[in-house]
Amino acid sequence: MANNLIQPALNNAACEAVIAGTHHGTLVMCVDNTPYAVPMNHAFVGGSFYFHCAVRGRKIDMLKQNPNVVYVVTKPHATADEMREDKRCHGPWESLLAYGTARVVEDRAGKATAYRAFMGCYGTENYTMTDRAHETTSMIVIEVASMTVRAELTQGKNEYWLWRPQPQPSADAGVAKTAEAQTRG
Repeated sequence: MANNLIQPALNNAACEAVIAGTHHGTLVMCVDNTPYAVPMNHAFVGGSFYFHCAVRGRKIDMLKQNPNVVYVVTKPHATADEMREDKRCHGPWESLLAYGTARVVEDRAGKATAYRAFMGCYGTENYTMTDRAHETTSMIVIEVASMTVRAELTQGKNEYWLWRPQPQPSADAGVAKTAEAQTRG
């Protein structure tokens, strides 16, 4: 959802660069006009955010009732001490809002795949879930519909970017091209 006053430029690479090097954000949910925000650590792979959490609790209950979420990532580029020294109320920063649909992955194979993607971002490429991990861990995946970024890396100069999913070739399209090539050959 883009700001009505400012039209951000489509720039997926700039949006993904904001995510790069971050591992934490805030997952925002709402059910029955009651908002709930919870800090999470994340992995961003192939246009989706991945999270791990407990198998039950308020977050899981809310996502099952309303899967529409916003995930917020803030990337400061100055410490509080640096801002105090410069006598500024804010410093250079970037923020990202990711809008999407969350799903709780419950089947064993799907959970293992999601956890492997998540752990791959933390340096464990071929992670295998133990039986205990399957019993005690839930995986949440947000299929991102859009992201917006606001960045102020130079004081007073704001930049705005938009991220949209890139169309992926469908399996049917690949089959059709293969069939067409076989008929010609």
